[in-house]
Amino acid sequence: MYVKKVEYVINTQFELYKLKRELLRHGIDVVVRRQIQNVFGEPDGKPKVVGTLCGLYHEQNSNIQITTGDTVQVRTKKIPMLLCVYDDVEALSVKPGDWFCLNGKIFNVTGVVNVQEWNLIADVSLEVVDNGV
Repeated sequence: MYVKKVEYVINTQFELYKLKRELLRHGIDVVVRRQIQNVFGEPDGKPKVVGTLCGLYHEQNSNIQITTGDTVQVRTKKIPMLLCVYDDVEALSVKPGDWFCLNGKIFNVTGVVNVQEWNLIADVSLEVVDNGV
């Protein structure tokens, strides 16, 4: 029996339009900063403002398994992320080590993912800086 393969064409520009529309409605602007380093790779003075990035803050769930003897405990850990337009992230050349403040917390950039490799949407992975306060 022959099964016909159905191929779907995705309108990527429409997907980008949907993201831009949501950014206008619910997007947050964050000021991205970068620590300048001297020739020896050491921090050199005050951080430099790279630019402003608009994105949708969301959290991804991650499971952590802790094995203690015969039992296993599973904990859910939240991974903060910022969904942005890929061109905006590329224009600022956001990279790991950059940081910004949001809602009184400092977030470090840990990575940038090109969603579906379309070069249209970027998902910036973050981690909260725990200063012990």
